[in-house]
Amino acid sequence: MLLVSYEFAAFLILLLAVYYLVPVRFRWMLLLAASYLFYLTGGMFYVLYPLITTVTTWFLARRIGAVTRESKAYIKAQGMDREQKKEYNRQVKKRQCRLMQLGLVLNFGILAVLKYANFVLENMGILLGAAGIEGVVPSVGWILPLGISYYTFQSMGYLIDVYYRKYEPEENLAKFALFVSFFPQVTAGPISRFDQLKEQLFAPHEWDFCQVKRGAERMLWGYFKKLVIADRIGPAVAMIIIDPGTYDGIYVFLGMVGYTIWMYADFAGGIDIVIGAAQMFGIRLPENFDRPFFSKSLGEFWRRWHMSLMLWLREYIFFPVSMSRFTRRMSELVQKHFGKKAGMKVPVYVGSIVVWLTAGIWHGASWRFVAWGMANCIVMLISQELVGCYRAYHKKFAFTNHPRYRYFEIVRTFLLFACLEMFEYYSFKNVFVMFGNLVTTASLSQLWDGRFVQLGLDAADCGIAAFGILLMFVVSLSQRSGSVREKLERYSLPVQYAAFFGMFLIVLVAGVYGHGYDASQFVYNQF
Repeated sequence: MLLVSYEFAAFLILLLAVYYLVPVRFRWMLLLAASYLFYLTGGMFYVLYPLITTVTTWFLARRIGAVTRESKAYIKAQGMDREQKKEYNRQVKKRQCRLMQLGLVLNFGILAVLKYANFVLENMGILLGAAGIEGVVPSVGWILPLGISYYTFQSMGYLIDVYYRKYEPEENLAKFALFVSFFPQVTAGPISRFDQLKEQLFAPHEWDFCQVKRGAERMLWGYFKKLVIADRIGPAVAMIIIDPGTYDGIYVFLGMVGYTIWMYADFAGGIDIVIGAAQMFGIRLPENFDRPFFSKSLGEFWRRWHMSLMLWLREYIFFPVSMSRFTRRMSELVQKHFGKKAGMKVPVYVGSIVVWLTAGIWHGASWRFVAWGMANCIVMLISQELVGCYRAYHKKFAFTNHPRYRYFEIVRTFLLFACLEMFEYYSFKNVFVMFGNLVTTASLSQLWDGRFVQLGLDAADCGIAAFGILLMFVVSLSQRSGSVREKLERYSLPVQYAAFFGMFLIVLVAGVYGHGYDASQFVYNQF
């Protein structure tokens, strides 16, 4: 079932009506049933994978929790001294670690096989061919279950949290199943933590017209981003980036800027729909974007873009890797040969490389995404090394304190991010070729050489896209001082409903529909 479909609208309206009619104690059960029904619309067979993840994670987390309780009772009964407790707890942690590792290997293994099998087989074929070994390495025809990366990361985060005793494991399998499969976020995230959602998912939510209205407004804003902006410029952007031989020069710039805006409008629009749908049931999902295009550095940008994924990578990969035994030994070795300062940088470098390698592979089974991740990593590490130079530069030149310089930093960060995105859609070699072509041959006159017309954007499309992007920018700018929806509520009801109805008409009239329209292609659905 697609978020942009009549089926989803009917499903949501019917579920909303039934949800607030059934007794309070049954409402979370209704959400669970609806979530599995939502998933079943994608195919009976693919429900098996989230079920495996749910059952195995729930069982292993309960075993970890049981070991903790048993060990505490045993220590109390035996009256151990401090050293005995230390040694016994070390043995307990080893048992629990094996349980956690079993869950990680099993569930990340399922993700790896389904998502990366063809990538591995393809590269094996290339290596065998280079070695002169004849034969064709077969490919597999598996289809990824909906949102497999999201529910796997979310479930494994829960298992790791239980291992580190951040909270007690959930005893009720059905309640844990709702956490894993809650239908709004299964398509595109955000990746949530159990302690963030457990009270909300199972709380006795009463009917609240204000919450339902705000949720509907958030969904409408998401549909505006998706249908009016993303789906209008998406086909033109696709034509530019898949045909670099035809679209060079100024079109490289249009492609990289258009790709960045398209991806944001598509992904952030999907997240708005997800968060709005959940809010209608009284459930607040974590935000995934915080006006990233107002960032003044790439590091700040990644703290404000796809925030739930970046927080997950930081907490469950960066910190464990940077504090691991291997990293500590490497740090000591570097410190011995190159000094203390160099040795102290090793944890940051190793952790960053692993994080961005993971982020690249997570985004897609292709060397292009690996290159994209490593390119971001290199730029981030170089920026970190130049922090002292930046500070000296800002201290020496007073104009860096002027608001205009802040605008320059924002534009610079946007263009830097757009440049790095080229690694996602061009081959590694072509990134540098096309960027060089942009620098050496770009000219505004190329926009009138006939190629722009072939992109399929007429004057009306360009005007609507420009209006949509401008409105999206103005709303983001207004959010600096608080929620736009809350500001709108300060006005009278007629003004509120006029704004809401006006936005509905814009989406209805200016949204991209018709023959060949495919509402399924939210850019992050594939994950």
